[in-house]
Amino acid sequence: MATLQHITAEELVESVLNNDENAVLYFFYEKYYSVFEYHIYKVFPYEVSVQGLVHEFFLHLAENNWRRLRSFNPEKAKLNTWVSVVSLRFFLNYKKSKIDSNGLVTICEQWDEKILKYKQEAQEQVKMDVTNAIDELKNVTEREVARKLLLDDMEIQEVAAQHNISVDYAYTVKSRALARLRKSLKAYRT
Repeated sequence: MATLQHITAEELVESVLNNDENAVLYFFYEKYYSVFEYHIYKVFPYEVSVQGLVHEFFLHLAENNWRRLRSFNPEKAKLNTWVSVVSLRFFLNYKKSKIDSNGLVTICEQWDEKILKYKQEAQEQVKMDVTNAIDELKNVTEREVARKLLLDDMEIQEVAAQHNISVDYAYTVKSRALARLRKSLKAYRT
């Protein structure tokens, strides 16, 4: 397979179209495997068999004597771009094709919804914990500055101007608040 690394994109496609076993293995499981893996993890944010989905993509391209692969035109796109676009489209369509006959949401999409809901709940819990820790700060200015910087995501210059304090002092207040928050939020360090 060492020689396959030095052939042109057109030669690689031609070798795959001629069912050269080494070229097929190189194309799907070496040269573009990381591209497939990247798209799979992007489309399926839960545990899936990457190799199994790459095999499904292989079957998709090989169907009808490599009809889809024969549509590659080196004058219109680079092979890397073509493979990336076609594989992403395939993985998206593959995921959508898992809808059952009743039109119900697939297990995969239900899992996506559960993950999204869990992430939102976790973010809300973290925000509540940070709010509680800020409320424990003794100095009113530090509480207000910390709230605006850490929860409202305001710029430090804007916060300093609102409280009529120097930017340096605002950084000092932020540092003190963060130090106190680190002590209050020990559970998040593990």
